[in-house]
Amino acid sequence: MYATIADLRLRLSDLYSGVYITLQGAPMDVEAQADLDAAAAEIDTFLGCRYVTPVETPGALPLLKIWTATLAEELAWSRSAAETPKNVVARVANVRKILQAIADGRQSLPGAEEKGGNGIALFSADDPVFTRKNMEGF
Repeated sequence: MYATIADLRLRLSDLYSGVYITLQGAPMDVEAQADLDAAAAEIDTFLGCRYVTPVETPGALPLLKIWTATLAEELAWSRSAAETPKNVVARVANVRKILQAIADGRQSLPGAEEKGGNGIALFSADDPVFTRKNMEGF
């Protein structure tokens, strides 16, 4: 999606082998990919309020890669026995703050395709019968 297992391995460094490698040395790629997919889904939840998802524009992909790796890093720490470091908690909070600002329309994502559907709805109906004027005296 937005980030790969290689991106996550690079972000986590030594933690990667402690979380996504079995004691026998076998890679746990399914788990790593599941964390990346969960992070990408969270991002698309925010972005989907305004943009067509998944976002595929070159201007936005570097940001989305970093944000996905950051949110997946939080999930990796939750898989470990260690407490999530404060700097990771702060990075995750910052990513979610930015995503919320994008969803709210206070920030934008470079080159992302805006969703349609913010137009008006048209309908037709008979003239109203029970108006103030028609009901006067009742």
